[in-house]
Amino acid sequence: MARSRRRRVSCHGRRISQQSTRSISIAMSQTDYVNGQITNNENPKAEESEESEDDELPILPRQFIPDSELSPQYWFLLKVVKYIKFGSPTATLLALCGLNRYDLTLPMCQQALENSEAVDVLINVLEADDHKCKVAALRVLQNMVKIQHFQRLLVMKSGIATVVKLLSEAEPDVRCLAAGTLAHAVNNHRSRMLTRKAGAVPLLVDLLDIQNAPVVVTTDEFNLKAATKQKIQAATAAAKALRSLSYSSSARRDMYLAGGIPLLTRLTLSVGGVHREYPQATSSSLTHHRAPSVASTTTGQRPSVNVKSRLTSRRAMAASVYSDSELDFELLTAVNGVIHQCAADDIFRASVRADMLLGQLLRHMRYDCETLQTLCASTIAHFAEDETNRRVLTQLKATETIVWVLKQGEYQLQMASNYTIPRSRPEDEQPLELQVQIDRPTSHVEEKQVEKPQVNISLLKAVSTAVWKLSLSPEARDRFRQLGIVRIFIRHLNQSTEEVLLPIVSSISVIGTDPESLALLRTERAVPRFVWLLSGNHPGLLSAAALTMANLTADLDALELLETIDAARLLWSLLKHPSPVVQAGAASAIAAFSERSKRAGEVARSLVGGLELLVSLLRAPELEVVTAAAAAVARMATEDETLAVLSDHHVVTLLASLVRHKNRDLKLRVAEAIAECCRWPGNPAQLGQGGGVKPLIGYLRSSHLDLRRAAAKALHQVSSDRENCFILHHHGAVMLLLKLVGCGDVEIQSAAAGCLSNIRNFIHNA
Repeated sequence: MARSRRRRVSCHGRRISQQSTRSISIAMSQTDYVNGQITNNENPKAEESEESEDDELPILPRQFIPDSELSPQYWFLLKVVKYIKFGSPTATLLALCGLNRYDLTLPMCQQALENSEAVDVLINVLEADDHKCKVAALRVLQNMVKIQHFQRLLVMKSGIATVVKLLSEAEPDVRCLAAGTLAHAVNNHRSRMLTRKAGAVPLLVDLLDIQNAPVVVTTDEFNLKAATKQKIQAATAAAKALRSLSYSSSARRDMYLAGGIPLLTRLTLSVGGVHREYPQATSSSLTHHRAPSVASTTTGQRPSVNVKSRLTSRRAMAASVYSDSELDFELLTAVNGVIHQCAADDIFRASVRADMLLGQLLRHMRYDCETLQTLCASTIAHFAEDETNRRVLTQLKATETIVWVLKQGEYQLQMASNYTIPRSRPEDEQPLELQVQIDRPTSHVEEKQVEKPQVNISLLKAVSTAVWKLSLSPEARDRFRQLGIVRIFIRHLNQSTEEVLLPIVSSISVIGTDPESLALLRTERAVPRFVWLLSGNHPGLLSAAALTMANLTADLDALELLETIDAARLLWSLLKHPSPVVQAGAASAIAAFSERSKRAGEVARSLVGGLELLVSLLRAPELEVVTAAAAAVARMATEDETLAVLSDHHVVTLLASLVRHKNRDLKLRVAEAIAECCRWPGNPAQLGQGGGVKPLIGYLRSSHLDLRRAAAKALHQVSSDRENCFILHHHGAVMLLLKLVGCGDVEIQSAAAGCLSNIRNFIHNA
């Protein structure tokens, strides 16, 4: 009878919950969210669509235990679930407490819970009115949904809506456990969609609001009030659930509409104060935390003398200190996880004060918590995509913090690799009874070398990506060079993961352009490593390695080494790669080789179809590819033998079709290529027939000196044809050339005077 009454009450509560969540969903569906921007266009189909970074969880095979091999523990678990199902509230509570003590990771326990339909029973208990039974059932369910099979069962049994309904309960412990259950259960596309449609996002955002607590959350770790601690636990569980939901763009939209941005920012700014050392934690993710201090986070003052004396006198409370500091770091990690996912949206980056948030993220990177450092570095990498934020990060000395994190990782690896543990003690140091039992002539200490420590790949990838994005700023790039970032990255070039090598090699290609860095790459024997990377398949990595080799050509010794290992042939082979990014990087590297290497033309002519392939890139639709190919043609055409081959492939006709382009870089490279290619007889006439002379006259009006210089040189060569001289005279090129004769640049003066001389001779003889 008690069970039936409980079922009727729960069903009535479920109907109310569906109506309330339906009203929330209708209110939230009045806006649309596209590419990080919120608009007021109603789109029901977009509301139903769900985007996530991970796919549906695969169905993993479970170990089936036959009945003959089942232990008495299996049958006992069946009885426990039966007591929960048919017992009184007291028996149900006792059974739930007993069930919570079992190790649910064992296959036998999982099989018993599945066969007894424990998920249905727990959902039924959650719909009852008994507070203690709800708490106990949530504790059991929270442990169960950590297993993938029970996550699917919770979704199939429509338990997500029941758990979401508990987020609106009055008891804070119920809300906290419900949020913690969602944090573990919501990790795939379907569960996120059901959770969002049940209206969980606004309820979870409400749990982040700890307005009634002090402004600084941890004002005193020793005398932390129970109410405040409970609010922090609820906020931590809500942040974990929102972190799982934030993989969906629709859930992030609901979070923004519910006012989650200011709450997340406030939590990031409030948790943590001045650094203070805490006892070493046993957890792998929390080691040697420098946790928040009692000082105010707004003033940034150091602890007073009274505070230091109080800390010294209360060392006996180390266990409670550890638990509170761990709670703060757990909240901090969860909040930064949500911010990391939201930082990819433009609306989030535009809605927060970048100077305050980035300053706090840089400060969090100083904590000795690799998970927190990884999240902060990834968030900084998202913010560093904007030029304004790059300037803010440079002013906040983000370069010093990032290099400090990299050096700390290297130091810890060095200390761990030098650590050894004794396998046994000498015989004279062993206990007497052990010496009698063991007759072994051991006279020295046998040592067992500890396993070689591994680099934290996630942290290295996040930090190197932040370096890559931040190095686009000239000030940050110079500061990275002073801090020796190139030497640090050289040590990590032996990584086998392409996702880690990509930001490392890209950072070196951007930062390592000065003579000191190039000499360091050569002396540290990193040049063969970059050549080896050219044989891979990753487009971004191939492009970054090619650009690094283009930079290495500026160092004569490195250029000689590249010629010795025949790296130019690999670059020419990359022109056939289907990726435009790889083609542009390879063409740029070929242009650098052709400018500085004496054997570049010989190597190009020895490759069958190499020059023809380079000329064909001038027809590519990508602007970067065409610009790089034009630069390579301009450098290769300096040799007469190579110029003859290029002319046979009608390179001038293709260049004439590119003269009218609006991009300044492309116009500069095309003008340089025309100036070199028109030295060959017949090419100036082809350029005039292709309509490429008249647009070159407009280049002389450019405000950029390098473009005017290239145009003057090109017109000097073009004016060797009589028809072209008439075109120049007819379109007013003479007055422009007369102005350039008075220019202070010697090359422009010489080219303009030569062009005027050719025009005068042909016009006078006509």
